[in-house]
Amino acid sequence: MKRWMCTLTAIAVTAALTGCNFTEKASSTTREAGSLKKLGKDEKATIRVMYYDKNSFYQQYGNLFMAKNPNIEVEVISNQGIYGPGKDPQEELDKLIDEEKPDVLLINGTDQLEKFVEKGSLYALDDVIKQDKFDVEHILPAALETIKLKGEGKLYGLSPDFYSQALYYNKDLFEQYGIEFPKNKMNWEDVLNLAKRFPTDGQGDQRIYGFSAYSYMSEGVAYQYMSSIGTTLGLSYIDPEQMKLTIQTDAWKKVLQLTVDSLKSGALYTPKNQNADSNAPRMYEDYLKGNMFAMGKVAMTIDGNYMMQNLQDAKDRLKDVKPINWDIVTVPVDPNNPDFSNSISVSNVFGINAQSPNTRAAWEFMKYINSDEFARVISKSSSSLMTRTTYSKERNGHNLEPFFLLKPNPDKITKGYEKIPSGFYQPFSLLANQEIQAVIDGKKSADEALKTIEDKGQQQLLQAKQAG
Repeated sequence: MKRWMCTLTAIAVTAALTGCNFTEKASSTTREAGSLKKLGKDEKATIRVMYYDKNSFYQQYGNLFMAKNPNIEVEVISNQGIYGPGKDPQEELDKLIDEEKPDVLLINGTDQLEKFVEKGSLYALDDVIKQDKFDVEHILPAALETIKLKGEGKLYGLSPDFYSQALYYNKDLFEQYGIEFPKNKMNWEDVLNLAKRFPTDGQGDQRIYGFSAYSYMSEGVAYQYMSSIGTTLGLSYIDPEQMKLTIQTDAWKKVLQLTVDSLKSGALYTPKNQNADSNAPRMYEDYLKGNMFAMGKVAMTIDGNYMMQNLQDAKDRLKDVKPINWDIVTVPVDPNNPDFSNSISVSNVFGINAQSPNTRAAWEFMKYINSDEFARVISKSSSSLMTRTTYSKERNGHNLEPFFLLKPNPDKITKGYEKIPSGFYQPFSLLANQEIQAVIDGKKSADEALKTIEDKGQQQLLQAKQAG
């Protein structure tokens, strides 16, 4: 639920904040220069933080900060009220920001950060970091570089945590079948070849699979596999500027053939039709039982850092299920670009409003939630990965280095994808699945399938744009 709310908020905040009437960058540049006067011993201040939910903010950040800084009061501006019948979220949030004037902004993602920087909306932190000798040496370099990349070389924000994925594997299954463990920086062919070494002749509860693209998968996964491989290789199937599909290429043909060969081998998990009502309420235990990796039915899967909590919950709650003896390596990489990954991102960046009259107090808040002390405390109860990686190196005996061994890919293939109408994706996914299945069934060649995907997909894109 929390992840869903963050995603929804990110969309709304992007739309509203980028449309606000902040002053031009020249004025914020002036405010960067010089030093920030520190608060006096008995000086009190109040800062306003824009966040998606008040209770979540205080639990995650506010209570700890105010206990440490009793002279600074923190008020939360929640934007949940911008949604509802007859409301335009962008207009409502724009109005909210104009009226409430937050000192600190939660920036959901580096694309939004880039837009803020272009508009001069944020206060550059470089000078005050030097002034206060704030330690950034022990913050994940990849996180800092990602923020600087969107800030024209400057730090316009900091993030206390980051998101990443890894390739999880079941050590017992590998040992049972005498197969060597996965390694860091494998490519997709390496992973799929390992998956094909597991038996495919089991029946019922005895059936296992070498690989599942993600621990929880819905029906029609052929396109999910193909898309995952292509994304790793830096391939895009659409030009958002021209609104044109570009999937009929030799590179995509190779990806399609690898996907088809792997699916035909039987080594990849493909969910069957579910007769149960998918809208019926489900207990959390049922949700965990739907995790094929946690149930010991899949040898390898790709998932985020939150998967560790799922595995721990399965161990604690499902007493009739054997706990998984698991480990992780990095996600598959592009052999031509092996040090980078599209699966690591800095999502929650906090920045100071360039127009804030409470810059010093806002900076004290920023310092604390990005400090070593905060990371040490919060890492005990959070499933997040801390950018202060001293507290993200190990969890329950597992080495977490694969989560941050790779660097975020600076050349995001999804740049400009916000221009694509949301109504395009579902019908396109169905189309792609049908065409991939036709290749698997021997009814079409790879070239024919890609031509149909591109031609019909282009029609779907234009229809979605008109409808939007």
